[in-house]
Amino acid sequence: MGQAAGIWLQTARLRLRPLTLADEAGVIAGLNDPEIASWLATTPFPYPAAHFRSYVATAPEGETFAIHDAQGFAGLIGGGAELGFWVARHAQGRGYAGEAAVGLLHAVYDFYPGPVSSGYFVGNAPSARVLQKLGFSETGRKPRFCRALGLEMDHIDLVLSRESFLALHPPPARPSA
Repeated sequence: MGQAAGIWLQTARLRLRPLTLADEAGVIAGLNDPEIASWLATTPFPYPAAHFRSYVATAPEGETFAIHDAQGFAGLIGGGAELGFWVARHAQGRGYAGEAAVGLLHAVYDFYPGPVSSGYFVGNAPSARVLQKLGFSETGRKPRFCRALGLEMDHIDLVLSRESFLALHPPPARPSA
């Protein structure tokens, strides 16, 4: 989704903007929460500030967005060929992951024909619900290493076609000129 670099996305309650160094405190706090880190495959734990700064410097443009609600930083979401997300503990249970994902996937599918992949570790019921509501379908299960826990865990792989997504989440009506 490189063409979307610099784009801010707005949903009913959220603003998604490209990840910047200004998000460091929120990201560090969230990824140093073991209840969040233990569900992410590649995130180190504890999560060092140097890792965040390196990621921001090298991340593909237009693929990783900070999620902000009225109170500020609420999580991260990344999209392109693969969708990934996490919501800070103080913002969980409000439907933010699904709302942010719908907004981002509309932008992704404007530039990328799909399909988009995603997945979750067995036992991560909140992520499973979000991905199901988005229209993802299971393609398989296999062990995947969880870096934060240092062990292999059962992982469910998913895929979402543009057509399946748009059937469930039609694009918002655009104002006529």
